[in-house]
Amino acid sequence: MSSTVNTKPLLEITSCPLATTNRKMIIAGNVHTDQTDIKLYINYKEQKIHNGKFMVSLPLEEGANDFEIIITNAAGSTIAEEKRMIFCGFLPPALSIEDIPDVTPQTSITLTGTARDVNQHKSILTLKINGETIDINPANDGFSCTYPLEIGSNHFDILVYDGGLRKTVVRKVIEHHPKAPEIVFSGIGPVITSRKVELTAQLSNYDPMKITVRIHNKAVSVTDNILTYHTSIRTDKGEIPFGIDWGGRQILSFTRQVVFLPSPPTVTIDEEFKALHTTQCRISGTISDENDVDPRIFVNNKEINQRAGAWSTTLTLTEGVNEIIFEGRNQTGLKKILRKKIMLPKGGWDLT
Repeated sequence: MSSTVNTKPLLEITSCPLATTNRKMIIAGNVHTDQTDIKLYINYKEQKIHNGKFMVSLPLEEGANDFEIIITNAAGSTIAEEKRMIFCGFLPPALSIEDIPDVTPQTSITLTGTARDVNQHKSILTLKINGETIDINPANDGFSCTYPLEIGSNHFDILVYDGGLRKTVVRKVIEHHPKAPEIVFSGIGPVITSRKVELTAQLSNYDPMKITVRIHNKAVSVTDNILTYHTSIRTDKGEIPFGIDWGGRQILSFTRQVVFLPSPPTVTIDEEFKALHTTQCRISGTISDENDVDPRIFVNNKEINQRAGAWSTTLTLTEGVNEIIFEGRNQTGLKKILRKKIMLPKGGWDLT
């Protein structure tokens, strides 16, 4: 006789918007468990469960709103947890462009993508490419246009805006020469967060006997149609010069500008913590930084020693909800702050 295995999660969220213009929203779901004395908390405020279901109306502030939904057992320990982020307000249109080559021998290029209004109250969108209005297919929010290419640099400004003039802009630059290989670069963008840049490229129609790719006026080796190049950006703005030779003569010369914007440290907190005492626990995590080999980590304003990016600390908690603040700092003065709430049940944890 075969048996049916219940694969439903203990906590199941059935309704929760990603974005809304309303100042209130509803989180609904199911709790699948035979345990008794379980409790539901949303942002550590207890909510009612009725016949294994819940539906909670919650206020929203303008911008991003974070919600933590947890289920605790009779001992007060968390047995299920879900996190949701809900945006309140009007978002600009979403604009997506399919990948295109950075360099191509083709005489034309087709720009294909989607433009859609992600707001609850939708408006008619206007799409323009280099100032020309382009039709958006209402059935799938898609568009596609083909443009001739001139030898050298070809610039395309793709702009979409809604009735409230909220706009999104994507800019594409394509280099064209009929004798050039097709090249798709990666690892380089208008904004970089590390001064050390690893640039790679995939080449097609590449003839090593006739074609040479140069970066910073140096010939770059190509292996199995893959180019790899390492460089560093010493200033906050920089240009990386490229050249393509065919038969010993330069046929293309172009640059890509990059802007260095350092990012704050990356801080992680382990989801699981270890109860050491009825009121004490040990919590751990990691910290790293792209431009600082020794970033600092603080827990509730106390600096914690870290080793090879790993850290841990012991916390003494009080009954109820305890908010713990984690702050990573790097040498540029940038900070990353995370918050975690730990609920200590009445009487503390039972370690027996």
